[in-house]
Parts: sequence; C-alpha cells; structure tokens
Amino acid sequence: MAKKDKVTPKGIVYPEKGTVDEKGLKKAIKGLTDEQVLDWATLEGLTWKPCPEHAAINRMRAVMAIKELHFPTEKVLKKSASPYAGFTTEQLIEMAATNNVPVEVTEDMRILRMRVIMMLRAHGIIG
Repeated sequence: MAKKDKVTPKGIVYPEKGTVDEKGLKKAIKGLTDEQVLDWATLEGLTWKPCPEHAAINRMRAVMAIKELHFPTEKVLKKSASPYAGFTTEQLIEMAATNNVPVEVTEDMRILRMRVIMMLRAHGIIG
C-alpha cells in the first residue's frame, strides 16, 4: 500500500492520484467489484452519466471517470466555423444555377445544402 492510498471504512485500498501508472491503475480496477468501483468514483467526487439499466455500462463510465482523474487528457477544441457558414442555402443554390452546376434536389434542406456545397467545390467555384 502506497503512502497516499485511500482506505475506505470497509478496508478497501484505492490508489491516490499520481501514485500509480496506467498499468497499475488498470490492475487495481480489474480486481474490484462494480460496487467498489462506484464507491471509489463517488469517494473521489467524480461525476458520470449513470446507466442504471446496464451495470456494465455504468461501471465502464465510472472507470473512465477514474481514469480521467488519474490521467487527464486534453480537451478537443471546437472546430472553426465552416467557410460556407456565411452563405445561406438559397445563395448557394443560386450560385450553382448561375454557374450551371448540376445538383441533385432533395426535400431535406441540410442534405441539399451539403450536395450543393460538394458540387460547387467539385467544379472549383468555391474553395
């Protein structure tokens, strides 16, 4: 037992952050029951989206929260806005009509917009 490990009233030892590597953390988690994993995550004050219908999924989410506590990953930055965000769908359709670019028409406006943009790009009208 490491110097900074957490010991619960039930006598279960949970590794403290920074005292184990990823392999050691996996080994520690593997030997625990679902209830013990959930207790550990709760003891750490972690939050996750509970899944009461599926115990395995609930355990996995708690394990991922524990792993994120011990080995935080960088958050993915939001992608920049599309270069076509400044154009309305109507403007893009008009641009295609003006340049005689064939576009397959559909009732779903989102798919129509995607198709118009793809055809305009394929014909080199927009970058």
